[in-house]
Amino acid sequence: MRVSRNEMVAALSRAYEGAGHHIGDYEDAAQLVTWSHMCGLGGFDRIALPPVGPKGGATPRLVFENADIAVIDAGGADVCEHGSLAAHLAHSKAQKAGFAIVELANCRYPDLILRSLSLVAQQGVFISAYWTDQAGSHGASFESGAIFPHYWRVEKTNTAKECSTVTIICTTQSTLLADAVTRQAEQPGVKRLEISAAQMAASYDRSLEMGIAVPPGHWDALNAAAWPILVPSGQQSRAGAGPG
Repeated sequence: MRVSRNEMVAALSRAYEGAGHHIGDYEDAAQLVTWSHMCGLGGFDRIALPPVGPKGGATPRLVFENADIAVIDAGGADVCEHGSLAAHLAHSKAQKAGFAIVELANCRYPDLILRSLSLVAQQGVFISAYWTDQAGSHGASFESGAIFPHYWRVEKTNTAKECSTVTIICTTQSTLLADAVTRQAEQPGVKRLEISAAQMAASYDRSLEMGIAVPPGHWDALNAAAWPILVPSGQQSRAGAGPG
C-alpha cells in the first residue's frame, strides 16, 4: 500500500505518542523516520513496530564539553530524542570556533539523525556524521546548503551492538571536513553501499509524487500503537464530541 507523506508523519506521531514519548519528541521522531524512508534508507526498517517507549529520560547527560568538543550520553534513548540537540550544538560551536565535534553516545537508531543534520547543513555549514551499528560502519557528509548527503555503509557481520555512538563533525570551511569516503581505508572483499545526494533527492521526490510504500502489517502496527492516546468512550467523552 502507499500513503502520503502527511499521512505517514501523522501516523508515526500518534504511534510515538502512544508509546509514551514526550511532546516535541514524537513529532521529531515522525519527521526523522519519514524523511529517512523517503530518501531510500529504510526508516521503517530501523525502528521497532510498534515503537518502544522512551529510555533516556527527559534530559541527556553532558559528559564533557569545551569550546569545540562535546560528549553527550543519550542513556540508551532513540536518536529521535536527542539527535536534534546534538546537531544544533555542533552547529553552534562551529559558528563560534569554525570547527566542532560532538559525540552522541549510547543511542539507538543512529542513522535517523540525518534529517537533523540536513536542517543544520541548510544553514550554510558543512557537516558529517559517522557511526557503527548492527549493520556495519556508516557515514554521511553534507555540503554547505545541501538538503541531502552522500551516504555510505560498509557491512560488518561481527558487530552486535544495540546502542551506538554518533560522531558529528561540523565546520564553516570545507577544507577542514574530510570526505566520508576518503576517511575510510579500503577494505577489499567487504561489501560497500554508497548512495549519492542526487539519488536520495530522486528517491524523496518519487515518494512525494507516488506515495510512500508501506507494508500493510507495518501500517496496522502504527495505527495500533496509537490506542493508548485515544479517549475511552464514555458519557464524558461523548459530551465533548459535538453533534452526532
